[in-house]
Amino acid sequence: MSSTGTIKKVAGPLVIASGMRDANMSDVVRVSERRLIGEIIEMHGDRRLSRYTRRHQVLDPANR
Repeated sequence: MSSTGTIKKVAGPLVIASGMRDANMSDVVRVSERRLIGEIIEMHGDRRLSRYTRRHQVLDPANR
């Protein structure tokens, strides 16, 4: 299943995205156009909090 959300906030390795109602806890997701690998760690309505795991890469909030 593929679902595309909208990044709302970036804080270090944490990303909050909306429009992801079909995503579930522990789902593996791709974050940003750079397709960083992340995991859903929290859910609130259609918003999902994910933590991306490539520590050597930084997601710049200006380049969502």
